[in-house]
Amino acid sequence: MFVRLAVLCALAVGWVSAQAYKPDYQNEYVASEDFLLKQKRVFQILYHVTQPRLKADLYKEGQEFKIEVHNYINKDAAKEFLHRLEHGMLPHDTVFSIYYPRIIEETECVFKLMYSAKDFDTFYKTALFLRNRLNHGLFVYSFYLAVIHRPDTKYIRLPAPYEMAPHLFYNDELLEKAHHVKELGQLEEKHSAGYDCYILPYNYSNHYLSDEYNYEQKLNYFTEDIGLNAYYFYLRNQFPFFLSSEEMGWPKTFRGMEYIYGHKQLFARYYLERLSNGLGHIEDYDYSRKFYSGYWPTMSYPNGMQFPSRPRNSHFPRSKFHKIQESREYETRIGQAVDSGIAYTKEGKTAKLYTAEGLNVLGNMIEGNADSCNEQYYGSIDMLGRSILGFNVAPLTPAKLQPSALEHFVTSMRDPAFWRLYKRFFHHYYRFKANQKPYKPEEIQFYEFKIESVQVDKLVTYFDLFDATISNGLAVESEQQAEAYLIQARQHRLNHKPFNVVVSVNAEKAHKVAIRIFLGPKYNVHMQEIDFTEHYHEFYEMDNFIYDLSAGANKITRNCHDFFFVDHEPEPSEVYWQKVAKGIESGEQLKLQKRIFAFPERLLLPKGRPEGMPLQLFVHVAPVQSDPVLYTSRVFGDSLVDDRAYNYPLDRPISEFDFHGANFFFKDVLVYHQIEHDHTVIF
Repeated sequence: MFVRLAVLCALAVGWVSAQAYKPDYQNEYVASEDFLLKQKRVFQILYHVTQPRLKADLYKEGQEFKIEVHNYINKDAAKEFLHRLEHGMLPHDTVFSIYYPRIIEETECVFKLMYSAKDFDTFYKTALFLRNRLNHGLFVYSFYLAVIHRPDTKYIRLPAPYEMAPHLFYNDELLEKAHHVKELGQLEEKHSAGYDCYILPYNYSNHYLSDEYNYEQKLNYFTEDIGLNAYYFYLRNQFPFFLSSEEMGWPKTFRGMEYIYGHKQLFARYYLERLSNGLGHIEDYDYSRKFYSGYWPTMSYPNGMQFPSRPRNSHFPRSKFHKIQESREYETRIGQAVDSGIAYTKEGKTAKLYTAEGLNVLGNMIEGNADSCNEQYYGSIDMLGRSILGFNVAPLTPAKLQPSALEHFVTSMRDPAFWRLYKRFFHHYYRFKANQKPYKPEEIQFYEFKIESVQVDKLVTYFDLFDATISNGLAVESEQQAEAYLIQARQHRLNHKPFNVVVSVNAEKAHKVAIRIFLGPKYNVHMQEIDFTEHYHEFYEMDNFIYDLSAGANKITRNCHDFFFVDHEPEPSEVYWQKVAKGIESGEQLKLQKRIFAFPERLLLPKGRPEGMPLQLFVHVAPVQSDPVLYTSRVFGDSLVDDRAYNYPLDRPISEFDFHGANFFFKDVLVYHQIEHDHTVIF
């Protein structure tokens, strides 16, 4: 599903044997002493970051350090930062959102300063200096980007976003209880890493809503899932939209494709969740008419400002009219580029869309990122759409902001408007694909491989409890209080029982192949069987892996935990911190994964229904005809794949006369939802 999301570097490797269970590349490594010391210092910097004076020694070190231009590779960035600091940067009480011009400029400046520090020690001291002086949201975001992208912080782990900023993941009720945790929480001694923990039960935001016609609230357990929203944060920050590939040393050939593919796969997964709850396709919207979906965040910023809400069936605010006009103009230009196959560059030249690079060009145009062929002409309909649909008011000054949920990566998916916005973007993608011809039979049919059968264990989902530590994001009176106990939010979250997919393949001779597994609907919301040739885009890629087939019969068992884009969510920071400290003190080996975050494995399957929800698997086997490609990611680890197009063979219109063969297999499955323990969760 998400194998190519957030790839920082694509390197062609030799003809490597890479069976499903024993890849030759390694995602596991032993942490060195130098790594552990760096990891410790990164965590120290993020310790109650909104209260830098808590750690007196760190605060003093940050106060005494001086930014000197010669200590930075990018001297222009250092000079610009000092100039901005002298004239005043974003105030501490300003709400941070990366979707505002002034904040984009300051974030880019601060990031480049930290990124270009000549060594780790300079980087560390620079971060302490900035921690004491900058807007906390600006600092934390820039620091996360620097750790993700600096060469000397490779694979360093960062606290999960919900640990750092609980106000972006939980509503006012929980945070109010957290301020009175000893009276309202449940004490569990030595609960996590030996700490006493106060547990606060937490439900989803629809717990407060009584509008029985607001059907979107059925999906809150998915759209508000803290692991899913944290994943989206990392996904978008592999290629921050305001940084260019050229200045960061990223390959230029797939950034836009990643953007489209990643959102399309999320959208397909979301649609299966809608079907689980008796909801069909989401509606389109027109700027000249009322916007159907309402949204009530029940959340506030630390400065007391509430998240903007949007009543159901609302007219667009007058303050958005000029942005609506801009968006219409940009969308028209993008549509013209798709239909004509020609885009205009900044230099006044033309770029052809219907080439190997075309989808990448289109994705960059829609996002409006720094690699857009002409950002001035095509704008950023992504940024504009978020501003328009958020229904927030225009700021009085650049420092007095009230960003909507759409204007933070970690809250975007909570708003039903997010999914409608991307559905609108996909119209350009589908038009682009509709102008391409279906695959020829010889490009998808490979009769030297025959899938004899596909067996799947019973698919069962349920809700289980998860405790998330939020203490580090809450204000404390002293370091002693911070170390005395932890505060955790306990929540029911969607999960599934482990399952295997067993694919039996007959091969005429030994061959290296790519095996893809897709999951999609069997019926629409009215239980009418769908036409696959019309609904193929509703399938998402569950797995994609390289396998060495032997001549004759092959039985390939693929466990859900091995699927290429998923992993368990990271352990709480206090648990990881103790492992790091133990490794430093005793020299004990600490084995870590290169993949520091991933799509939550427990969300592989939609909720389903107690009686079983019918879906279908589509399995395709294709030969690897050139060297496999090792995609390496600073966040999501390594994946060995073939060099075919994203979402192949479901990335083009389908000809029903040619979309079949011995290497194709459709399997009907049922997803059962176990409800024995769900009475404590309100949906």
